[in-house]
Amino acid sequence: MNTENKKQTLLSEPLSQDAMRLARALYNTYKENDDGDLDMYIKIEAILRLLKLEDTQESLLYIRKLLEELNEPLGVKDFNFDGKIYPLHFVIFCKYSFDERTLHIQLSQEYLDVQQNYMQDAFL
Repeated sequence: MNTENKKQTLLSEPLSQDAMRLARALYNTYKENDDGDLDMYIKIEAILRLLKLEDTQESLLYIRKLLEELNEPLGVKDFNFDGKIYPLHFVIFCKYSFDERTLHIQLSQEYLDVQQNYMQDAFL
C-alpha cells in the first residue's frame, strides 16, 4: 500500500491577504506555545493591531468574516489521519468564539495535518 500523500490543490479560490495574515498569526501563536495546545485565548486588541483596524463594531464583524473565510471547508481525497483513511474528508481551520474582549480559538489538528501533508496551495 502506498503511504505517500498526494499533494492536492484544495483552495477553491485564494484567501484574502487579511485572512492569510490572521491565519499565520494564529498558527505562529500556536507554535510559540510550548505545550502544543490547540486551544488559545487571544485579546481582540492584538488582532485589531495585527490587521491595523480601529476598535469598532464593524472591525469585529470583519474579523468574524475573516474567520469564516478561513473556515471554508476543504475536501481532501484519500485523507489518512489517526490511523484511518477517508476517501473524501472535509476539514475546517478552527472553532472559535468571542467573549467580551477575547477570541477563543481551537485550531483543528486535521487542518494542520492537511496543511503540512496534502496542500499544494499551503499558506501557513
